[in-house]
Amino acid sequence: MASGREKSETVVTIAGKNYTLLGYESDEYMQRVASFVNSRLEEYRKVDSYKRLPADTQNVLVLLNIADEYFKTRVQVDQLTQDLEKRDKDLYDVKHNLVSTMSKNEALEETLRDMQDELNDKEKRIVQLETELSHTSEGRNPHGKNSARK
Repeated sequence: MASGREKSETVVTIAGKNYTLLGYESDEYMQRVASFVNSRLEEYRKVDSYKRLPADTQNVLVLLNIADEYFKTRVQVDQLTQDLEKRDKDLYDVKHNLVSTMSKNEALEETLRDMQDELNDKEKRIVQLETELSHTSEGRNPHGKNSARK
């Protein structure tokens, strides 16, 4: 027993006849399966051409239609699984790109801070040089004008 659960015994009614089912599934699950089979049988019993078929042919027809529904559902599940896997991969790629972009953004912000610091230093140096130039010019001309002596 791979599931670690014990086999249970459930009595279900299909087409008016009682059957004892043994399995590892819950009683509720087994009743739902029987109910599904009963609903399919009821659908077919409403069709006149179905009613005229021999009982064994009716049973095979129902089995074939349930199998058809199963296989079509399997294809849908497989497609949905593939879509989910693709979306998971796409989401991983988006997250990876986001982390990469955030890392690049942090590096650019650091570069910007460095450049702003450098700009501030250069602006201070400009002010310093302008002040020195102003003092030098004033030393030659106390009025800040070039004066031609006559």
